[in-house]
Amino acid sequence: MQLFDKSKIEKEIRELPKGILTILLEAAVSANINSVAIVGGVVRDLITKSKNKDYEIIMNDLDLIIEGETTNYIKELQKILGPEKVKIIRNNTTYKTSEITINGIKVDIAEAREETYPIPGENPIVESSTIKNDLIRRDFNINAMAIELKDNRLIDLFSGLDAIDNMKMDFLHESSVLDDPTRIIRASRYSAKLDFDLSNQAIRQIKKTVNLWPWKWHVGDNTELAPSALSIRLKMELELLLKSKYWENALKNLQNCGGLKIVDSKLQNDQRLIEKIFIAKKSNVDPLIALIYESKNPINLAKRLHITQQQKEIIYGACQLNKYLENIITDHLYPNWAPSKWTEILEEINVNESCFKLEICRENPLKEYLKSWLFNWKNIQSPIKGDDLIAKGWEPGPEIGKEIKRQRMKLIDKKRIY
Repeated sequence: MQLFDKSKIEKEIRELPKGILTILLEAAVSANINSVAIVGGVVRDLITKSKNKDYEIIMNDLDLIIEGETTNYIKELQKILGPEKVKIIRNNTTYKTSEITINGIKVDIAEAREETYPIPGENPIVESSTIKNDLIRRDFNINAMAIELKDNRLIDLFSGLDAIDNMKMDFLHESSVLDDPTRIIRASRYSAKLDFDLSNQAIRQIKKTVNLWPWKWHVGDNTELAPSALSIRLKMELELLLKSKYWENALKNLQNCGGLKIVDSKLQNDQRLIEKIFIAKKSNVDPLIALIYESKNPINLAKRLHITQQQKEIIYGACQLNKYLENIITDHLYPNWAPSKWTEILEEINVNESCFKLEICRENPLKEYLKSWLFNWKNIQSPIKGDDLIAKGWEPGPEIGKEIKRQRMKLIDKKRIY
């Protein structure tokens, strides 16, 4: 296999201090850990750099995999470097992973493991294993490579080198999507980020699996019973996709392969979905909320994805606003309304500003009125204050409030903008 010298790796990745990889190896030896290796995107980037000298590697964190316990390994690192230089950020005992910083550099350490999926789509059962077996459980051939620090060799079990050469990625197994449907979202995101194509075999697996829908839970069933990969983990992957720099192409990839069906059939078929999300982002609306709101049943999808209470309230408020606006449209009276009338009507419903923005993104027939109120009339204040009226001899009481409102509405009507 191809060799990657530690000093050369440190030279290529400017964030890594000189000698750090040797220290990581020495700590493993001292802790009686059989093997330690670099995994993840850094390996892929190093290979790309070896083929394209102009390629720039930007490291957000260093992913390590070890054949041994992460706790013992971290203790050894603290002995060598000192506890002040090695800070523990997080420990996940279920998945045998730890997150630390070494002189401020984020390092994710994982114990080599095997995963089995007794129920497709649910969280896997995890058991300790070897680095090779750990690579076998991963998602794509371009991510199933590791650089063993002991002898500097590349471990490439699924022709990841060829995949990078051909700029084409593939799943590792025929049951990859069955076991974990969130891999569809990751496939679309990686494909957009790296400008790689999904193999024909991978696209066939996505379409076949989604169309068969082999999971026990179906859209429309009790949202609390949805498996993790179709609920909370699905939400996490969607957030990563929508926040990424390449979200537009990623979302396009997702629709092209039929993958959005695992979220919602209406989203899968919405030809203007990317445009709507773009408008939402431009309006400072959470793109995940915008995506959910465009679905067939936003309230159910919000529950299924376990979004935050604040996010749910925006979805609920937007649905409430939508019904409110439908009644206005049905009455056919609104074309003659003055700006002051619109202001009174729209301020009767007490919902978050994002709710109005969601309706605007959705191209509500009343969107021009909504925009005029949200960005103009809403911000107009009365030219006179309560203290001014009292100074003129008004008695304190409700009449002052009515006058302040009358003066505000009078000023709003002078700012007629549709």
